[in-house]
Amino acid sequence: MSVWEEMEEALDKIIRDYEKINHIISLFQDDKVRLKGLSKVQPSQGPALELGSGPGNYSRMILKNHEGPLVCLDYSNIMLDEARRKNRDPDINYIRAVFDALPFRDGSFKLVTTAYALRDSLDIPKAVAESYTTMTSGGSLLIIDIGKPDNILIQKFMRIYIKYLVPIISGLFTNYGYRNPWSLLYKTFDRLPSNKNMIKILSRFFIKIIKEEFFFGALIAIKGKKK
Repeated sequence: MSVWEEMEEALDKIIRDYEKINHIISLFQDDKVRLKGLSKVQPSQGPALELGSGPGNYSRMILKNHEGPLVCLDYSNIMLDEARRKNRDPDINYIRAVFDALPFRDGSFKLVTTAYALRDSLDIPKAVAESYTTMTSGGSLLIIDIGKPDNILIQKFMRIYIKYLVPIISGLFTNYGYRNPWSLLYKTFDRLPSNKNMIKILSRFFIKIIKEEFFFGALIAIKGKKK
């Protein structure tokens, strides 16, 4: 089973505790960074696409900061069903697909955004390229995610935290024990480009790239504009 398949299977199992544990392991900074990121694309109008929408927490924030319809995309039917249950806004539409092969016409969206999900894609550069294609000229891409700090010492600390402490913390607040689904987070972190290299990937497609780092690069918000 691939890392991606493992993650999808794990996420479906933990849907009831998903947001709660993510708040805790991020030291309650995950939503703050989401809102910081959204402030970078205001004013925001037109059709928007959320990649990896999960159970719908970020979707509500997008609609409060964006004027226009929102398409929420996720591969997990269980996550999409949970999001539908939580968010019954008529401006939200749901679709099952993957980041690396987006089923939309070129130039469909004014805003494409993803929060804590891009690292789970099969091919991050391909996902960025697909996002670029689906955007209108002058549209914005907003990525919010765990960062991989360029500072080696900080990166090593993050590796220890994610590999060993996150499973312990998650096990304490759930009934899954130490070998819980959050232990897989390290596998996606390990595959993640460094913050510097993430900017290089976006620079192939986007201009006016703005990066803001939080907790010494442990969390990042990156905005790019389509030429």
